[in-house]
Amino acid sequence: MYKRFGLCAVAALGLMGTMAAQADTQPGFYAGAGIGSSTVGADELDGTGFDDSDTGFKIFGGYTFNENFGVEVSYFDFGEGSVSAGTASASVGVTGLSASAVGRLPINAMFAVFGKLGFASYDVDTNFRNVPGFGNGHFSDSDSDMIYGVGGALSFGGNFEARLEYEALNVDGDASMLSVSGLFRF
Repeated sequence: MYKRFGLCAVAALGLMGTMAAQADTQPGFYAGAGIGSSTVGADELDGTGFDDSDTGFKIFGGYTFNENFGVEVSYFDFGEGSVSAGTASASVGVTGLSASAVGRLPINAMFAVFGKLGFASYDVDTNFRNVPGFGNGHFSDSDSDMIYGVGGALSFGGNFEARLEYEALNVDGDASMLSVSGLFRF
């Protein structure tokens, strides 16, 4: 019995070693998508600030030059933050496009940590209802700012990668997302 257990363990380690050997990041294109928990807030809204959580998502693609450096573009939707008091309510949503440089530090053949720093162009949509002094309405604003992120990546077989990532953008308040993503290299 112990002999079979030992043989199974050696076989499993061999398969894991083969998988790890294939997990090296090669130059090339990739595409992926992610979903996560986002926080959207405003520094001031009629004298009060707020932060609210929602579900956000992103669709991204990029090019890896080597195991340590790449570039990435993405469309993101950080969801909508809202606040209400009595009959008054307001909501703020953030969507946009970003382009970032990505630096990677491989820890081993399957796991790497990474950081992103880039530029984002985004839209902030605000809706309000029954706000004293303002009434009901909607306004949109477009702006651009730096976006940054940090995370960890786990490679499976070289073509698929799973990520856990935190991204943030300063939008006259804050917009950030903690997401889980999957990407495919081709």
